[in-house]
Amino acid sequence: DTMVTFYRNRKRIMNRLLSSRVLAGQSFAATWAIMRITGLHPMNGIAFLFFFLCLIFFDAVKKAENRIALSALPQKRGLSALLGLLFTLFYLSDIFHDIVQDLDNPLFKGIILTVTALGLFLLFFKAILYLLCLFERLSIKERGKPHRLQPFLPFLCFLACFLGRLPFLLYSWPGIMTPDSINQFEQVIGMQSFSNHHPWVHTMTISLFYHLGSLFTSSVNSAFAFYTLFQICFMALAAAYLVWVMGKYTSFLPLQLGIIGFYALMPYHNVMAVCIWKDVLFAGTLLFFCCALFHLLKEQEHSLPRISLVIYFVSGCLMCLYRSNGWYAFLLSLPFLLMGFWKKRKLWLPLHLAILAVVLLVKGPIMEHYEVEQPDFVESVSIPLQQVCRVVAVGKELTPKQEELLGKIMDISYIDDLYTEYISDNMKELVRAGNPGYLEAHKGEYLKLWLELGLTYPGVYLDAYIGQTRGYYSPSAVYPVADVEGVIANNTGLYGEHLLGGRLLLKIREIIMKLHTIIPLYGAFWSMGSVLWAVLLCLTFVLSTQPADASKTLAKRDRMSALLRLCMPWIPNLALIATLLIATPVATEFRYAYHLVYCLPLYMAVLLLSKTDAVPRSNADFTSQGKE
Repeated sequence: DTMVTFYRNRKRIMNRLLSSRVLAGQSFAATWAIMRITGLHPMNGIAFLFFFLCLIFFDAVKKAENRIALSALPQKRGLSALLGLLFTLFYLSDIFHDIVQDLDNPLFKGIILTVTALGLFLLFFKAILYLLCLFERLSIKERGKPHRLQPFLPFLCFLACFLGRLPFLLYSWPGIMTPDSINQFEQVIGMQSFSNHHPWVHTMTISLFYHLGSLFTSSVNSAFAFYTLFQICFMALAAAYLVWVMGKYTSFLPLQLGIIGFYALMPYHNVMAVCIWKDVLFAGTLLFFCCALFHLLKEQEHSLPRISLVIYFVSGCLMCLYRSNGWYAFLLSLPFLLMGFWKKRKLWLPLHLAILAVVLLVKGPIMEHYEVEQPDFVESVSIPLQQVCRVVAVGKELTPKQEELLGKIMDISYIDDLYTEYISDNMKELVRAGNPGYLEAHKGEYLKLWLELGLTYPGVYLDAYIGQTRGYYSPSAVYPVADVEGVIANNTGLYGEHLLGGRLLLKIREIIMKLHTIIPLYGAFWSMGSVLWAVLLCLTFVLSTQPADASKTLAKRDRMSALLRLCMPWIPNLALIATLLIATPVATEFRYAYHLVYCLPLYMAVLLLSKTDAVPRSNADFTSQGKE
């Protein structure tokens, strides 16, 4: 009887045995990866725990797949594989040297890296696929009419953000000022000539509020605080606008309260709001821009709301003017923005032409009129310069011709002592102390030098690139976040004051600014790399909500248009990250990617919104609810 039963069920039994072997092999590779990236020795018996946990999890993923419609699985697997591969590259790029540091044999290094990469890919792929399967079955039910608090939530958000920042302003009166901030203030009061090295429009914004404050007080500190108060209000308004836009499409109160809590309670928002950096206003501008873009996307089948059109136009201009890479990111995003609203091109084309006209007018005639000095060429070649200098720093040979060409723009004898892998400032200053004009006049020759050395020493170039960019995509990179305070010594008359102080307040501030180094999960929100991963995950989840069956019935152009509309709120921020990966001067500067952090609640809200049964809610709904 046993043999007959086995014969009848031989295919099912063999398939189960084969599946078990595959799961065991995958679990072994995943365990290998976990042991290598955590630094645990292979002799450590905890490997068995990891193996069985992986086995259980991978089996759960397979069961979750079986509960999903067959037509939807290829889409989810494809998205999971793509993102899993990307995450594997991001993660390994930063730590691969640590994984093989105890090995000398190139063959062993290759084997260990290959198996580790495979195991990491399986972990990421399975985890993302499992989350997508769970997300498929998730449904957030709205309950009846909007809550009576709904009309007041944007005001509550603004008030909570303002009150949250106020103690930090009083503690750091009139604001936190670094050398960059002082340089801009020196331009404001005429101690230095105008420069666009730090965006001139941002400097003029500081000037506007400083001189406005000077009408009411003779104190330099108090007058400057007018700008800091404006910055606090601007950032709070951006958060309130997000709450207002989300309130148009959902009455799911926990979503909006979560947004308010993130902006009002996350410590680094309070610190950044009183830091006099271009990156702060730029982050608020990006949130305005992306929220307006989302609102216009949702309403494009109807008449586009005027308030969001105005906000889109103003924030689009400021995006291009508040940071140099904002202009390039806008140009990168422009084709996608035009394609996404092609049905509204009679309005959309003139709107973007107007943005371009304003920006070019400011960058051209207006800056020329005020004799604004533009950034030098050296500033734009941070990464190639670092790669070439690393070749020298690690002792690789140059031909006499290459050495002579490099020596014409810098004293190469200083490279060994000054080269720092995560920041290019030292190498840029070395060129500026040498002959930057020769570099600019002979770009073709130095491009050829860069290509020659890259082909000769590709591994050195890769190491230099990773060292210069790792903070933006690697969640394992650790660096200080929002730890600045006070006003540096200067000759402008500004000085730091503690209008609100005391040992207790100082201790509380110290604790809340260190909690992220102690508490897991919470600490991930302080990492640029982890936030980028979260943003990409949100995009993947939103893309997975497009019905696979429905997309097959659409023409190819219509499918691409539908996908583009889903991606559009993400495009400006991802374009900005792309510009940083091309030309960042430093790898671990949190403020450079602060725009991504400040827009994170928007992407998480769009993700949750895709799983609610929300319908657009008019102002009349809110008014009637408020009266009730």
